[in-house]
Amino acid sequence: MAKFPTEVERSVTVKAPLAKVYEFFWDVVGSSSCIEGIDTCKKSGQDRYRFVFQEKSAGLVSLVVRYTCKYQGNGVDEIRFESVGAKDDNTDVSGRIHLKASGPDATKVTLWQRLAPETPVPTLLQGLIRSTVEKEASEAVRLYLASAKQALEGRG
Repeated sequence: MAKFPTEVERSVTVKAPLAKVYEFFWDVVGSSSCIEGIDTCKKSGQDRYRFVFQEKSAGLVSLVVRYTCKYQGNGVDEIRFESVGAKDDNTDVSGRIHLKASGPDATKVTLWQRLAPETPVPTLLQGLIRSTVEKEASEAVRLYLASAKQALEGRG
């Protein structure tokens, strides 16, 4: 199966203090409700979480993205996550959430993520699928940050 590594970085400023924003993102299961298309996010060990998404289809290709990540946080302004390769995982993920105070009651959130799903496509179609994966990954991060912003600002 082909893997299509895609990197995305996006930022948003949230009208909430840095400590509140950190607490929100450190609650991985709770904040996962802001991820569009997620089916489940469950704790699977010490700072480990299993993510399973709803099935996505594009023509003859369909995929259910599954991955398990270990999270590490510094307790202040950065959270990192990395795939641990659990049984039945089909996607590699790594990334970081960086927070920076933007005044007394605002925080800039920057999410960088590298995603590499296994996609069951023939070699001839890989170029076409790659652009679809890149667009979907970028849009997913944008929607996640927008939803997190609404939740943190009390409008979600």
